[in-house]
Amino acid sequence: MTTEPVADVQPQPPAPPPLRRNRDFNLLWSGQAVSALGTQMSGICYPLLVLSATGSAAQAGLVGGATLVGSLVMLLPAGVVADHYPRKRLLLITSVLQLLAVGSVVPAVLTHHLWLAHLMVVGALQGCASAFFMGAGRGAVRRIVPSAQLPQAMSLTQARGQAAAMIGPPLGGALFGVAQSLPFLLDALSFGAITLTSALVRGSLDPEPTAAERPREPIRSRITAGARYVLREPTLRLYASWAAAVNAVAAGMLLMVIVLARSRGANAPEVGALVSASAICGLAGSLLGPRLVKLFGGRLWVLVTSWLLPTCAVGIALSPWVWLMAVLGALTTFTVMPAVIVFQVQATRITPDNLQAQTGNAIQLFGSSLSWLAPSAFGLLADSAGARTGVLVAAALYGATALWLQGNRALRGFDAASGTAQ
Repeated sequence: MTTEPVADVQPQPPAPPPLRRNRDFNLLWSGQAVSALGTQMSGICYPLLVLSATGSAAQAGLVGGATLVGSLVMLLPAGVVADHYPRKRLLLITSVLQLLAVGSVVPAVLTHHLWLAHLMVVGALQGCASAFFMGAGRGAVRRIVPSAQLPQAMSLTQARGQAAAMIGPPLGGALFGVAQSLPFLLDALSFGAITLTSALVRGSLDPEPTAAERPREPIRSRITAGARYVLREPTLRLYASWAAAVNAVAAGMLLMVIVLARSRGANAPEVGALVSASAICGLAGSLLGPRLVKLFGGRLWVLVTSWLLPTCAVGIALSPWVWLMAVLGALTTFTVMPAVIVFQVQATRITPDNLQAQTGNAIQLFGSSLSWLAPSAFGLLADSAGARTGVLVAAALYGATALWLQGNRALRGFDAASGTAQ
Protein backbone atom coordinates (compact mmCIF):
# COMPACT_ATOMS: atom_id res chain seq x y z
CA MET A 1 0.00 0.00 0.00
CA THR A 2 1.41 3.39 -0.97
CA THR A 3 0.51 6.74 0.40
CA GLU A 4 0.53 10.03 -1.42
CA PRO A 5 2.85 12.65 0.06
CA VAL A 6 0.99 15.28 1.91
CA ALA A 7 1.60 18.69 0.38
CA ASP A 8 2.70 21.44 2.69
CA VAL A 9 -0.13 23.84 3.23
CA GLN A 10 1.05 27.37 3.75
CA PRO A 11 -1.05 29.23 6.31
CA GLN A 12 -2.97 32.12 4.84
CA PRO A 13 -2.21 35.52 6.36
CA PRO A 14 -5.09 36.80 8.47
CA ALA A 15 -7.43 39.20 6.75
CA PRO A 16 -6.94 42.82 7.84
CA PRO A 17 -9.66 44.22 10.09
CA PRO A 18 -12.30 46.42 8.43
CA LEU A 19 -11.25 50.01 7.92
CA ARG A 20 -13.81 51.17 10.48
CA ARG A 21 -11.77 49.28 13.10
CA ASN A 22 -8.41 50.68 11.95
CA ARG A 23 -7.63 52.85 14.98
CA ASP A 24 -4.77 54.87 13.48
CA PHE A 25 -6.60 55.61 10.21
CA ASN A 26 -9.73 56.70 12.05
CA LEU A 27 -7.72 58.95 14.37
CA LEU A 28 -6.00 60.72 11.48
CA TRP A 29 -9.18 60.88 9.39
CA SER A 30 -11.30 62.35 12.17
CA GLY A 31 -8.67 64.90 13.16
CA GLN A 32 -8.24 66.00 9.56
CA ALA A 33 -12.02 66.19 9.15
CA VAL A 34 -12.27 68.64 12.05
CA SER A 35 -9.31 70.63 10.72
CA ALA A 36 -10.72 70.73 7.17
CA LEU A 37 -14.02 72.05 8.49
CA GLY A 38 -12.21 74.76 10.45
CA THR A 39 -10.14 75.74 7.42
CA GLN A 40 -13.24 76.00 5.23
CA MET A 41 -14.96 78.16 7.87
CA SER A 42 -12.07 80.60 8.18
CA GLY A 43 -11.25 80.52 4.46
CA ILE A 44 -14.41 82.36 3.50
CA CYS A 45 -13.98 84.79 6.42
CA TYR A 46 -10.53 86.13 5.48
CA PRO A 47 -11.86 88.09 2.48
CA LEU A 48 -14.91 89.14 4.51
CA LEU A 49 -12.60 90.42 7.24
CA VAL A 50 -10.43 92.40 4.83
CA LEU A 51 -13.46 93.78 3.01
CA SER A 52 -15.03 94.94 6.27
CA ALA A 53 -11.79 96.65 7.27
CA THR A 54 -10.64 98.14 3.95
CA GLY A 55 -13.42 97.74 1.39
CA SER A 56 -10.81 96.60 -1.14
CA ALA A 57 -11.49 93.43 -3.13
CA ALA A 58 -7.91 93.45 -4.43
CA GLN A 59 -6.52 93.40 -0.89
CA ALA A 60 -8.99 90.67 0.06
CA GLY A 61 -7.58 88.49 -2.70
CA LEU A 62 -4.01 88.95 -1.49
CA VAL A 63 -4.55 86.80 1.61
CA GLY A 64 -5.84 83.83 -0.37
CA GLY A 65 -3.06 84.34 -2.90
CA ALA A 66 -0.43 84.27 -0.15
CA THR A 67 -1.80 80.94 1.09
CA LEU A 68 -1.72 79.41 -2.39
CA VAL A 69 1.78 80.69 -3.15
CA GLY A 70 3.10 79.42 0.19
CA SER A 71 1.69 75.98 -0.50
CA LEU A 72 2.90 75.72 -4.11
CA VAL A 73 6.42 76.94 -3.31
CA MET A 74 6.89 74.42 -0.51
CA LEU A 75 5.24 71.32 -2.01
CA LEU A 76 8.41 69.74 -3.43
CA PRO A 77 10.72 70.47 -0.45
CA ALA A 78 7.97 69.35 1.92
CA GLY A 79 7.70 66.02 0.12
CA VAL A 80 11.42 65.36 0.62
CA VAL A 81 11.21 66.20 4.31
CA ALA A 82 8.13 64.00 4.80
CA ASP A 83 9.89 61.00 3.22
CA HIS A 84 13.15 61.42 5.16
CA TYR A 85 12.09 62.58 8.61
CA PRO A 86 9.55 61.24 11.13
CA ARG A 87 6.11 61.87 9.64
CA LYS A 88 4.29 61.87 12.95
CA ARG A 89 6.58 64.62 14.21
CA LEU A 90 5.87 66.65 11.06
CA LEU A 91 2.11 66.27 11.55
CA LEU A 92 2.45 67.55 15.12
CA ILE A 93 4.79 70.46 14.33
CA THR A 94 2.80 71.74 11.34
CA SER A 95 -0.50 71.48 13.22
CA VAL A 96 0.86 73.50 16.14
CA LEU A 97 2.31 76.12 13.77
CA GLN A 98 -1.06 76.56 12.07
CA LEU A 99 -2.79 76.73 15.45
CA LEU A 100 -0.51 79.59 16.48
CA ALA A 101 -0.76 81.37 13.11
CA VAL A 102 -4.56 81.33 12.94
CA GLY A 103 -4.83 81.96 16.66
CA SER A 104 -2.90 85.22 16.24
CA VAL A 105 -5.79 86.58 14.17
CA VAL A 106 -8.22 86.36 17.10
CA PRO A 107 -6.63 89.06 19.32
CA ALA A 108 -6.06 91.24 16.24
CA VAL A 109 -9.78 91.13 15.48
CA LEU A 110 -10.84 91.63 19.10
CA THR A 111 -8.54 94.66 19.56
CA HIS A 112 -9.31 96.11 16.10
CA HIS A 113 -5.62 96.04 15.13
CA LEU A 114 -5.89 94.43 11.71
CA TRP A 115 -2.96 94.67 9.33
CA LEU A 116 -2.98 93.29 5.80
CA ALA A 117 0.67 92.26 6.14
CA HIS A 118 -0.19 90.22 9.24
CA LEU A 119 -3.01 88.37 7.47
CA MET A 120 -0.79 87.71 4.45
CA VAL A 121 1.93 86.26 6.71
CA VAL A 122 -0.69 84.06 8.38
CA GLY A 123 -1.86 82.88 4.96
CA ALA A 124 1.68 82.17 3.77
CA LEU A 125 2.50 80.26 6.97
CA GLN A 126 -0.65 78.20 6.62
CA GLY A 127 0.18 77.43 2.99
CA CYS A 128 3.73 76.36 3.83
CA ALA A 129 2.68 74.27 6.82
CA SER A 130 -0.13 72.60 4.88
CA ALA A 131 2.37 71.47 2.22
CA PHE A 132 4.38 69.61 4.87
CA PHE A 133 1.23 68.25 6.51
CA MET A 134 -0.18 66.97 3.20
CA GLY A 135 3.10 65.24 2.38
CA ALA A 136 3.32 63.52 5.75
CA GLY A 137 -0.37 62.61 5.63
CA ARG A 138 -0.10 61.03 2.17
CA GLY A 139 2.85 58.90 3.24
CA ALA A 140 1.07 57.89 6.44
CA VAL A 141 -1.96 56.44 4.63
CA ARG A 142 0.21 53.93 2.74
CA ARG A 143 1.69 52.72 6.04
CA ILE A 144 -1.51 52.29 8.06
CA VAL A 145 -3.98 51.12 5.37
CA PRO A 146 -3.63 47.72 3.61
CA SER A 147 -3.48 47.89 -0.18
CA ALA A 148 -6.85 46.18 -0.61
CA GLN A 149 -8.53 48.88 1.49
CA LEU A 150 -6.98 51.87 -0.30
CA PRO A 151 -10.09 52.50 -2.48
CA GLN A 152 -12.26 52.80 0.61
CA ALA A 153 -9.67 54.99 2.37
CA MET A 154 -9.43 57.34 -0.62
CA SER A 155 -13.22 57.42 -0.85
CA LEU A 156 -13.49 58.55 2.78
CA THR A 157 -10.74 61.12 2.23
CA GLN A 158 -12.56 62.64 -0.74
CA ALA A 159 -15.86 62.56 1.17
CA ARG A 160 -14.22 64.42 4.05
CA GLY A 161 -13.12 67.24 1.77
CA GLN A 162 -16.51 67.48 0.06
CA ALA A 163 -18.37 67.53 3.37
CA ALA A 164 -16.11 70.28 4.71
CA ALA A 165 -16.59 72.31 1.52
CA MET A 166 -20.35 71.87 1.82
CA ILE A 167 -20.71 72.77 5.51
CA GLY A 168 -17.77 75.05 6.23
CA PRO A 169 -18.40 78.20 4.13
CA PRO A 170 -22.04 78.81 5.14
CA LEU A 171 -21.25 77.96 8.76
CA GLY A 172 -18.23 80.26 8.73
CA GLY A 173 -20.26 83.08 7.24
CA ALA A 174 -22.96 82.67 9.87
CA LEU A 175 -20.42 82.64 12.72
CA PHE A 176 -18.70 85.69 11.24
CA GLY A 177 -22.01 87.51 11.49
CA VAL A 178 -22.23 86.63 15.19
CA ALA A 179 -18.64 87.61 16.04
CA GLN A 180 -15.86 88.27 13.52
CA SER A 181 -13.26 86.49 15.65
CA LEU A 182 -15.32 83.31 16.17
CA PRO A 183 -14.49 81.43 12.89
CA PHE A 184 -10.76 82.02 13.42
CA LEU A 185 -10.94 80.86 17.04
CA LEU A 186 -12.69 77.65 16.01
CA ASP A 187 -10.21 77.09 13.17
CA ALA A 188 -7.32 77.43 15.64
CA LEU A 189 -9.01 74.91 17.94
CA SER A 190 -9.46 72.55 14.98
CA PHE A 191 -5.69 72.45 14.56
CA GLY A 192 -5.52 71.53 18.24
CA ALA A 193 -7.80 68.59 17.43
CA ILE A 194 -5.55 67.25 14.65
CA THR A 195 -2.53 67.73 16.92
CA LEU A 196 -4.20 65.55 19.54
CA THR A 197 -5.33 62.81 17.17
CA SER A 198 -1.90 62.69 15.48
CA ALA A 199 -0.22 62.33 18.87
CA LEU A 200 -2.45 59.33 19.68
CA VAL A 201 -1.41 57.35 16.58
CA ARG A 202 0.49 54.23 17.68
CA GLY A 203 1.80 52.69 14.47
CA SER A 204 4.86 53.77 12.53
CA LEU A 205 4.10 56.23 9.74
CA ASP A 206 7.62 56.26 8.30
CA PRO A 207 8.93 54.31 5.28
CA GLU A 208 10.36 50.85 5.92
CA PRO A 209 14.02 51.17 7.01
CA THR A 210 15.24 49.23 3.97
CA ALA A 211 13.33 51.57 1.66
CA ALA A 212 14.67 54.66 3.38
CA GLU A 213 18.32 53.63 3.20
CA ARG A 214 19.43 55.29 -0.02
CA PRO A 215 22.69 56.83 -1.10
CA ARG A 216 22.92 60.45 -0.07
CA GLU A 217 21.89 62.71 -2.98
CA PRO A 218 22.50 66.41 -3.52
CA ILE A 219 19.71 68.55 -2.12
CA ARG A 220 18.64 69.69 -5.61
CA SER A 221 18.21 66.09 -6.74
CA ARG A 222 16.27 65.18 -3.62
CA ILE A 223 13.87 68.10 -4.01
CA THR A 224 13.04 67.15 -7.59
CA ALA A 225 13.00 63.35 -7.03
CA GLY A 226 9.22 63.18 -6.73
CA ALA A 227 8.66 65.36 -9.80
CA ARG A 228 11.12 63.30 -11.84
CA TYR A 229 9.44 60.07 -10.76
CA VAL A 230 6.04 61.43 -11.80
CA LEU A 231 7.34 62.54 -15.20
CA ARG A 232 8.96 59.19 -16.05
CA GLU A 233 6.13 56.97 -14.75
CA PRO A 234 3.35 56.86 -17.40
CA THR A 235 0.49 56.33 -14.94
CA LEU A 236 1.55 59.18 -12.67
CA ARG A 237 2.27 61.44 -15.63
CA LEU A 238 -1.25 60.73 -16.91
CA TYR A 239 -2.75 61.54 -13.49
CA ALA A 240 -0.82 64.81 -13.15
CA SER A 241 -1.69 65.94 -16.69
CA TRP A 242 -5.37 65.06 -16.33
CA ALA A 243 -5.59 66.82 -12.97
CA ALA A 244 -3.88 69.95 -14.32
CA ALA A 245 -6.28 70.19 -17.25
CA VAL A 246 -9.49 69.37 -15.35
CA ASN A 247 -8.68 71.51 -12.30
CA ALA A 248 -7.81 74.54 -14.42
CA VAL A 249 -10.96 74.33 -16.55
CA ALA A 250 -13.10 73.63 -13.48
CA ALA A 251 -11.74 76.75 -11.77
CA GLY A 252 -12.74 78.83 -14.78
CA MET A 253 -16.08 77.05 -15.10
CA LEU A 254 -17.02 77.90 -11.52
CA LEU A 255 -16.67 81.62 -12.24
CA MET A 256 -18.50 81.29 -15.57
CA VAL A 257 -21.42 79.42 -13.99
CA ILE A 258 -21.78 82.10 -11.29
CA VAL A 259 -21.73 84.90 -13.88
CA LEU A 260 -24.12 83.02 -16.16
CA ALA A 261 -26.52 82.24 -13.31
CA ARG A 262 -26.59 85.89 -12.22
CA SER A 263 -27.24 87.00 -15.80
CA ARG A 264 -30.26 84.68 -15.85
CA GLY A 265 -31.77 86.21 -12.73
CA ALA A 266 -30.39 84.08 -9.92
CA ASN A 267 -29.93 85.95 -6.62
CA ALA A 268 -27.07 85.42 -4.20
CA PRO A 269 -28.79 82.68 -2.09
CA GLU A 270 -29.69 80.79 -5.29
CA VAL A 271 -26.10 80.97 -6.49
CA GLY A 272 -24.97 79.67 -3.10
CA ALA A 273 -27.49 76.83 -3.33
CA LEU A 274 -26.20 76.00 -6.81
CA VAL A 275 -22.64 75.63 -5.46
CA SER A 276 -23.86 73.66 -2.43
CA ALA A 277 -25.73 71.23 -4.69
CA SER A 278 -22.47 70.38 -6.43
CA ALA A 279 -20.74 69.84 -3.08
CA ILE A 280 -23.55 67.54 -1.90
CA CYS A 281 -23.30 65.44 -5.06
CA GLY A 282 -19.52 65.42 -4.73
CA LEU A 283 -19.94 63.97 -1.25
CA ALA A 284 -22.28 61.28 -2.59
CA GLY A 285 -19.87 60.46 -5.42
CA SER A 286 -17.01 60.12 -2.94
CA LEU A 287 -18.92 57.72 -0.69
CA LEU A 288 -20.26 55.59 -3.56
CA GLY A 289 -17.04 55.80 -5.58
CA PRO A 290 -15.46 52.42 -4.68
CA ARG A 291 -18.68 50.51 -5.43
CA LEU A 292 -19.27 52.33 -8.71
CA VAL A 293 -15.70 51.82 -9.88
CA LYS A 294 -15.79 48.14 -8.87
CA LEU A 295 -19.04 47.73 -10.83
CA PHE A 296 -18.00 49.51 -14.03
CA GLY A 297 -14.19 49.31 -13.93
CA GLY A 298 -11.67 52.08 -13.39
CA ARG A 299 -10.81 52.74 -17.03
CA LEU A 300 -14.43 52.92 -18.20
CA TRP A 301 -15.45 55.22 -15.35
CA VAL A 302 -12.59 57.66 -16.05
CA LEU A 303 -13.45 57.73 -19.77
CA VAL A 304 -17.19 58.22 -19.20
CA THR A 305 -16.47 61.00 -16.73
CA SER A 306 -14.09 62.73 -19.13
CA TRP A 307 -16.70 62.74 -21.92
CA LEU A 308 -19.48 63.77 -19.56
CA LEU A 309 -17.61 66.96 -18.61
CA PRO A 310 -17.80 68.62 -22.06
CA THR A 311 -21.33 67.30 -22.63
CA CYS A 312 -22.65 68.85 -19.42
CA ALA A 313 -20.69 72.06 -20.03
CA VAL A 314 -22.48 72.51 -23.38
CA GLY A 315 -25.76 71.83 -21.60
CA ILE A 316 -24.98 74.49 -19.01
CA ALA A 317 -24.15 77.03 -21.73
CA LEU A 318 -27.43 76.39 -23.55
CA SER A 319 -29.68 75.86 -20.53
CA PRO A 320 -32.46 78.46 -20.13
CA TRP A 321 -32.98 77.59 -16.45
CA VAL A 322 -30.65 78.08 -13.51
CA TRP A 323 -31.76 74.86 -11.81
CA LEU A 324 -31.01 72.80 -14.92
CA MET A 325 -27.52 74.31 -14.75
CA ALA A 326 -27.35 73.19 -11.12
CA VAL A 327 -28.36 69.61 -12.04
CA LEU A 328 -25.76 69.37 -14.81
CA GLY A 329 -23.04 70.81 -12.60
CA ALA A 330 -23.93 68.46 -9.76
CA LEU A 331 -23.86 65.48 -12.15
CA THR A 332 -20.30 66.26 -13.24
CA THR A 333 -19.13 66.68 -9.65
CA PHE A 334 -20.73 63.35 -8.72
CA THR A 335 -18.92 61.47 -11.50
CA VAL A 336 -15.55 63.20 -11.07
CA MET A 337 -15.11 62.02 -7.47
CA PRO A 338 -14.91 58.27 -8.27
CA ALA A 339 -12.52 59.07 -11.13
CA VAL A 340 -10.24 60.92 -8.72
CA ILE A 341 -10.35 57.91 -6.38
CA VAL A 342 -9.26 55.64 -9.25
CA PHE A 343 -6.26 57.86 -9.97
CA GLN A 344 -5.32 58.21 -6.29
CA VAL A 345 -5.48 54.49 -5.56
CA GLN A 346 -3.41 53.64 -8.61
CA ALA A 347 -0.82 56.29 -7.76
CA THR A 348 -0.55 55.14 -4.13
CA ARG A 349 -0.14 51.49 -5.10
CA ILE A 350 2.61 51.93 -7.67
CA THR A 351 4.67 54.54 -5.80
CA PRO A 352 7.52 53.25 -3.58
CA ASP A 353 7.02 53.84 0.13
CA ASN A 354 10.02 56.15 0.38
CA LEU A 355 8.61 58.39 -2.39
CA GLN A 356 4.98 58.60 -1.26
CA ALA A 357 5.11 62.16 0.09
CA GLN A 358 7.39 63.50 -2.66
CA THR A 359 5.30 61.97 -5.44
CA GLY A 360 1.98 63.02 -3.91
CA ASN A 361 3.14 66.60 -3.45
CA ALA A 362 4.56 66.69 -6.98
CA ILE A 363 1.20 65.55 -8.39
CA GLN A 364 -0.49 68.20 -6.25
CA LEU A 365 1.87 70.83 -7.68
CA PHE A 366 1.35 69.75 -11.28
CA GLY A 367 -2.39 69.40 -10.77
CA SER A 368 -2.64 72.97 -9.41
CA SER A 369 -0.14 74.52 -11.80
CA LEU A 370 -2.74 76.17 -14.08
CA SER A 371 -5.60 76.70 -11.63
CA TRP A 372 -4.38 80.09 -10.45
CA LEU A 373 -4.49 81.47 -14.01
CA ALA A 374 -7.87 80.09 -15.11
CA PRO A 375 -10.27 82.44 -13.26
CA SER A 376 -8.52 85.54 -14.60
CA ALA A 377 -8.34 84.16 -18.15
CA PHE A 378 -11.99 83.10 -18.19
CA GLY A 379 -13.01 86.37 -16.56
CA LEU A 380 -11.39 88.33 -19.37
CA LEU A 381 -13.09 86.06 -21.89
CA ALA A 382 -16.48 86.62 -20.25
CA ASP A 383 -15.99 90.39 -20.24
CA SER A 384 -15.15 90.43 -23.93
CA ALA A 385 -17.34 87.68 -25.37
CA GLY A 386 -19.88 86.77 -22.68
CA ALA A 387 -20.13 84.03 -20.04
CA ARG A 388 -21.86 81.61 -22.43
CA THR A 389 -18.87 81.79 -24.76
CA GLY A 390 -16.59 81.16 -21.80
CA VAL A 391 -18.53 78.01 -20.89
CA LEU A 392 -18.39 76.77 -24.50
CA VAL A 393 -14.62 77.32 -24.54
CA ALA A 394 -14.40 75.31 -21.32
CA ALA A 395 -16.44 72.55 -22.98
CA ALA A 396 -13.99 72.51 -25.90
CA LEU A 397 -11.04 72.20 -23.51
CA TYR A 398 -12.78 69.39 -21.63
CA GLY A 399 -13.43 67.68 -24.95
CA ALA A 400 -9.78 67.95 -25.99
CA THR A 401 -8.76 66.38 -22.67
CA ALA A 402 -11.24 63.51 -23.14
CA LEU A 403 -10.00 62.90 -26.70
CA TRP A 404 -6.39 62.77 -25.49
CA LEU A 405 -7.35 60.43 -22.66
CA GLN A 406 -9.26 58.07 -24.96
CA GLY A 407 -6.12 56.74 -26.61
CA ASN A 408 -3.75 56.86 -23.64
CA ARG A 409 -2.09 53.48 -23.07
CA ALA A 410 -1.44 54.05 -19.37
CA LEU A 411 -5.19 54.09 -18.74
CA ARG A 412 -5.55 50.45 -19.77
CA GLY A 413 -4.20 49.19 -16.45
CA PHE A 414 -6.57 51.24 -14.32
CA ASP A 415 -9.06 48.42 -13.77
CA ALA A 416 -6.55 47.08 -11.24
CA ALA A 417 -7.51 50.02 -9.04
CA SER A 418 -11.17 49.10 -8.99
CA GLY A 419 -11.03 46.49 -6.27
CA THR A 420 -12.09 47.41 -2.80
CA ALA A 421 -12.38 45.97 0.64
CA GLN A 422 -14.99 46.67 3.16
